[in-house]
Amino acid sequence: MSQTKAQLVQPVGILTGDGINVSGVITATTFKGDITASTGFTTNATNTNLKVTGVGTFAGAVTAASFSGDGSGLTGVANTAFINAEQLTVVGVVTAGTGNIGNLNITKSAAGAGATVGSYTGVTTYYGDGGSLTGVGETVAPWHYNPDVNDVDTGATASEIGIGITFNKKVLGGSGTATLKIVNAGAAGTTIQSWGVSSCTFNVTQFTLGSLVSNLTINQTYQLDIPSGFIVDSAGSTYVGTAYTFTVSPALKQAWVAGANNWGSLGVNDRTNHSSPIQIPGSNWTFINGTSRQGNTGQGIGVKTDGTLWIWGNNQYGTLMQNDRVSRSSPTQIPGTTWGAAVTGNESFALAIKTDGTLWAIGGRNQQGQLGLNSTSPGLSSPVQVPGTTWWADDTHYTLTCGTANMATIKSDGTLWAWGYNNYGQLGLNNTTDYSSPVQIPGTTWRSIQGNSSSRIATKTDGTLWTWGYNNDGALGHNNQTNYSSPKQVPGTNWSKHIAQDHKTTFAIRTNGELYSWGDAGSGLLGTNNPAPAHRSSPIQIPGTTWATISSCYDVAVATKTDGTAWSWGEGDSGRLAQNNTTQYSSPTQIGSLTHYSDAIAFTSGLALMVNDTTP
Repeated sequence: MSQTKAQLVQPVGILTGDGINVSGVITATTFKGDITASTGFTTNATNTNLKVTGVGTFAGAVTAASFSGDGSGLTGVANTAFINAEQLTVVGVVTAGTGNIGNLNITKSAAGAGATVGSYTGVTTYYGDGGSLTGVGETVAPWHYNPDVNDVDTGATASEIGIGITFNKKVLGGSGTATLKIVNAGAAGTTIQSWGVSSCTFNVTQFTLGSLVSNLTINQTYQLDIPSGFIVDSAGSTYVGTAYTFTVSPALKQAWVAGANNWGSLGVNDRTNHSSPIQIPGSNWTFINGTSRQGNTGQGIGVKTDGTLWIWGNNQYGTLMQNDRVSRSSPTQIPGTTWGAAVTGNESFALAIKTDGTLWAIGGRNQQGQLGLNSTSPGLSSPVQVPGTTWWADDTHYTLTCGTANMATIKSDGTLWAWGYNNYGQLGLNNTTDYSSPVQIPGTTWRSIQGNSSSRIATKTDGTLWTWGYNNDGALGHNNQTNYSSPKQVPGTNWSKHIAQDHKTTFAIRTNGELYSWGDAGSGLLGTNNPAPAHRSSPIQIPGTTWATISSCYDVAVATKTDGTAWSWGEGDSGRLAQNNTTQYSSPTQIGSLTHYSDAIAFTSGLALMVNDTTP
């Protein structure tokens, strides 16, 4: 039996042989050959065409001075020349100098086993999609804060702000308690809410606190404390924790209006009807509302981000608080700089809530005690506080509503109060007695309230929907035409706070974005493209599942969708639908093509559109 042996005692050129066994280390200065073979590898003298065609396994450490290549696999390892590993399994540590890794992609081997990756050190820049790049960023670190550190624009929905952080890697819940505190004079003060890990949401790289128990206050600074260990990554590494502050401030918005304007109620310094949106001067409006009285005898009322309150339009009852009866077509300021976003009005009175939770009556008529001041004395020359200090301050028009001579609003403790004219039981107090001071409607979990002169619609925090008052048009949604002087539940659950009530038609949005209407179908107000039957006394769905807000007043409905578009339908006289015509529409029709509307309000003479700093 013969055996071929070879012993290498010094560097040689090219050694060719079959069945050669080599022990120890082979050191080569040059390689020659071709790569036509399907197995193994050979190269030329300049080392520019090295190719691994099988599965290359690097069991130790691969060290490179630079990287280059097309990135079809792990490229450029060994030197600035070209290495293409079609199927490369790397175990151990890859240490890099400088250069690029291209589209780094460690694929599975032929046997289906995934690549095992150690760590990449010394490389500060990566190029490519990084689809298979793992382990980058050895610690859990925030990428984005919500609200932004030191400041945030929350508009009028500070109670719905989502507080959380986006991290650089997948995060999981650890243990401990996160706290939100009020900051006083630069120092963290009283804790207003705490969250355990189980009350938070972890969605891949995002961490979000559970819902707030009460509104955040506009212009107030808060501090969020997240302790060490409250958040960990998928490997169990602990986030070191943080404490950061943010200030709740109103978002800058433009206000655009359309409709009848014979009293200057649009606030655009003329008395011309406008059938297309026209801007009220300024881009610092927090919220605009209008009166809810049939006809064109209306006012507008609005709040700016600096906390000032403005009113305009019809002044025959002295509602503008200027000690005269002169109507004005441009916004006129009412004294004070701490007004909140919650404002509502009628042609003879208005009510507004300050940021400290106090409620103030504004206006001239008070024959049914609608000002809530325990009297029926007419006329006010300046705002007068309605007793109490815990009225909602920051939830716009969804926590207070008024009719011709009555009022209802929700306090911060979830109680609902009403006063004024009560001929149909619209105050919800199980009688038809007028009241000149606020009286509580039973219950402590009320969330939103809307209504007209003779009926009301409200939601509770459990997602139930309730109506009461006048019902001749079936607008209460109880499959009958019976009046109710106490709240009666409309069938179903999962109703959102977004509700509205015309003088004879009612609307409500479910939490899944579905919009429903019921009541009188006149003027096409049901929005179902079918004016018959004349009355519908139970909810019917308006097409679509992405509705966000809804408002209605005297034969006009206007709504926004989650994509920021605005839609109107109903009676288009005087251009009240902002469709550049006076046509009646029986189904929702988009207003222009803008996608930046944050809210839309229907009032007596037309509608107002809140826009996030852009032009319709």
